[in-house]
Amino acid sequence: MKLTIRKKILLCSLLPLLLLGLIIMALASTIVKQSIIDQVENSLKGTAIATQAAYDQNAGSYLQAENGDIWKGSYNISQSETLVDTIKKESGMDVTFFYGTERIMTSAFDKNGDRILGSPAGDVVAEKVLKKGEGYFSDNISMDGTIYYGYYTPVYQKDDTSAPIGMVFAGIEKQPTYHSIINILNTIVFTVLIAIVLCAIIVQICATSMTKALNRSISCVKEVSAGNLTVAFDQKALSRSDEIGDLTKAVQMLQSELLKIIQGIKETTDTLVASSDTLEQTSHQTYASIHTVQQTVSDMTDGANTQASGAKDASASAQHMGNLIIETGKEADELNDSTDSMKLSSDKAAQTIEALKEISEKVKEAISVISEQTTQTNESAQNIRKASQFISEIASETNLLSLNASIEAARAGEAGRGFAVVASQIQNLAEQSNTASGNIEKIVSTLIDNSEKVVDTMTQTQDIISQQNEHIDSTEHTVNGVINELDASITRIRSIEQKAKELEQARGEIIEAIDSLSVIAQQNVDGTAQTNAAITEMADSFQVIEDSTENLRSTADMLAQNISNFVLPDTEN
Repeated sequence: MKLTIRKKILLCSLLPLLLLGLIIMALASTIVKQSIIDQVENSLKGTAIATQAAYDQNAGSYLQAENGDIWKGSYNISQSETLVDTIKKESGMDVTFFYGTERIMTSAFDKNGDRILGSPAGDVVAEKVLKKGEGYFSDNISMDGTIYYGYYTPVYQKDDTSAPIGMVFAGIEKQPTYHSIINILNTIVFTVLIAIVLCAIIVQICATSMTKALNRSISCVKEVSAGNLTVAFDQKALSRSDEIGDLTKAVQMLQSELLKIIQGIKETTDTLVASSDTLEQTSHQTYASIHTVQQTVSDMTDGANTQASGAKDASASAQHMGNLIIETGKEADELNDSTDSMKLSSDKAAQTIEALKEISEKVKEAISVISEQTTQTNESAQNIRKASQFISEIASETNLLSLNASIEAARAGEAGRGFAVVASQIQNLAEQSNTASGNIEKIVSTLIDNSEKVVDTMTQTQDIISQQNEHIDSTEHTVNGVINELDASITRIRSIEQKAKELEQARGEIIEAIDSLSVIAQQNVDGTAQTNAAITEMADSFQVIEDSTENLRSTADMLAQNISNFVLPDTEN
């Protein structure tokens, strides 16, 4: 099916409208339904709380009498038919009082006209209201086969909200409320459909007007494209101020410009056809004469070219062979130089490895000496530690003696004062000696720790140097093997170099003989080639001229034929 502009406009206009209508209906069905349900829930909640307040206004606590009646103080809830019937009459909602899960009083009647009493509440209601103490709303509560919207609110004893003793229910039949929701949604759908139909009619009118104007302009464009440059355009389309009017005016301007261009081309084509006829006849005659001369010279040139070609092929082969021999000699020289360099590098590497072995042995001997000296230093530090400990013991004993001397001097009184001064000095010296020996002990301990670390490091270094000497011996063995192989390669390379020089001498003699033969053949070719080239160039030039005249004549005929397809106004007009 062809999708016209009018259909596209209708689709582009109606599809968004339909989509918008569907969105509006979906939102309306959801929002309106939920809003009405929320309103019903709030109304039921208010009625349930008001009913509870009506019972709570009576003084006293809730209790159950021996006959099973439920009382609130002096008010018998089990006989409160007047209260529940009045609430239903005023609010249009059924109310029920539960004591625990048992239905004690209600305004709802069964099909026999009796009040629905004694039946228990559901497990979900009991869990939500009586155990958790929460209000509970449901849209699917069944009483005597009738479905209700219902709200339950917990009932507590006065000043005790720890656990509900019962609950109050307020409900309204679901069917009338559901019918109200359906009626509202039907009204919204009907309104949206009317709006879509009105918009579709307006779009249809606009699209039809536009497509008619476009069709008239398209008809004129088809006439112009078919070659009719005298077509008249619709004045209504030209007078439009929208894009369709601009399109019609542009096509009219195109018609005028094409008419001028075609008329000019027609006049030029007539002149071109006459000139091309004369040029074509002259070029045919000249090209035939040149072709005869070219054939004769070509036969002479073929014989000379055959003779020269053989000489050139032999010379090229000899030259190629000589080039290969020269390249082989150069590569042999380069290879010889490379092997000499490798030999020199290998000798240096062997010398370096030998020097490295000597240095490694010297380093190993020096480390051994350092290790022995470090061990001796460690032993000396141990001796210093022992001497320091001995000094410390003497200082302790001296301190004790000076203390005893001070005690005796104190007993002697005035006569022992001088002796007390000497004892005090001796005690000071003993304390200083003790302090100094302690410092020496710390220094010696540090020295011993460091010397032990040095000894360990020297031992590790000696192991590493031993491993290094093993690697150096292995490297030296490998380098000696490489040097022996290089000596053998140098001998072979020099033999190749000598044979290449002998081949080069023979190549020179062959090329000299072939060059003499090639010069003689080339002289024969040059004479005939120059003549043939001149004739060929002339023939090619006339061939181009002849082809151009034929193309020119064909182009002129085709142009005249194409112009004849256009319908032009009479020249007199």
